[in-house]
Amino acid sequence: MADNQPLVSIIIPLYNQERYFEKCIRSVCNQTYKNLEIIVVNDGSTDKSPEILSRWASKDQRIKVVNKKNEGASKARRDGILAATGEFVTPVDSDDYLPIDSIEILVGHMTSNNVDIVLGSRTQVLGFIKRSNYGNGGTFPFHQVVTKPELFEKYYLNFFGKNYFSIMIHANLYRKSVVDKALRHTNLFCDEICFVGDDLYFFMMLFPYIDSMYRTDETVYYYRCGGASSDHFSPTYPALFYLSDERLKLLDHYGLDEGYEPLFGEYTTVVLYHAQQLLEFKQTDKDGVFAFLKDELGKRAIASRMVEYYKQHDIVDPRLQMMVNRDYEAMYRFAVASFTNVTFKHRVKKIMLNLMDKFA
Repeated sequence: MADNQPLVSIIIPLYNQERYFEKCIRSVCNQTYKNLEIIVVNDGSTDKSPEILSRWASKDQRIKVVNKKNEGASKARRDGILAATGEFVTPVDSDDYLPIDSIEILVGHMTSNNVDIVLGSRTQVLGFIKRSNYGNGGTFPFHQVVTKPELFEKYYLNFFGKNYFSIMIHANLYRKSVVDKALRHTNLFCDEICFVGDDLYFFMMLFPYIDSMYRTDETVYYYRCGGASSDHFSPTYPALFYLSDERLKLLDHYGLDEGYEPLFGEYTTVVLYHAQQLLEFKQTDKDGVFAFLKDELGKRAIASRMVEYYKQHDIVDPRLQMMVNRDYEAMYRFAVASFTNVTFKHRVKKIMLNLMDKFA
């Protein structure tokens, strides 16, 4: 009976998803696990999403509505978590949906194994095509409890270039008391990282407070892929530069030497990709790219640390050599070649995804 079941708070950030939200909220309300608190955070929607929400809230008393101005999904999740009263909490994006037994599966593993977090499996939905076990790679064991100190010492490097498990925030069940503890001691939801990189930041800051974790290969989440971020210019993308500095601080704090080289490689990738996007979407010209690169590499702590690191190590990757040597001309040419090569593929991919989504 529901009275004997732990209360689970499901957090749904909602922003302009009138086409998909109906399927999302129906899948949540129809769960076989009934003791739910469904917190929908209306993040300043301007379409018909609030009307759909109002209709569902009028017939299901478990739904709680939080209305706020638009600040992005990360802050919407934060406000939802602050309002949550459940023993466990899980986020669901408003354009995604759940298998009917999703929460029952997650709670079953959580309670039977007495862990702080359960990682679930996803199925990716691209229109009428479904791909099981999406993001389910990595070496973290399935159906096995892993506890501290092994959990932290072996798997925290997952957030610094290692592939142990997915860092997507959804499809997981979290013990609310652990999230609350992390909220008290860290900036779990960062103002500078609201749209891009927020999953990584949340998980990276939460992980030191997790004492035990369990992973299942059962599908508990349908993740809808309706497009590609590379198909449009993202003004919030530079948040990843700030995230790189924050990750560097954590490596220094915990003394994780293995994480430096992959982190430097990832930072190089995001800087050069942003230069590529500036050109591809005609945001600036060659002089503007030079100005961006000089400003970014001149002010960022991680950029200076890269130079120090590679004075003591051999540089193999030509991209890293460009960054370390501050060869702006070479970086510009790399960006030009990159967007020339990928623009056609981006257009084809966008057309195909739109077609699959339209006829799904």
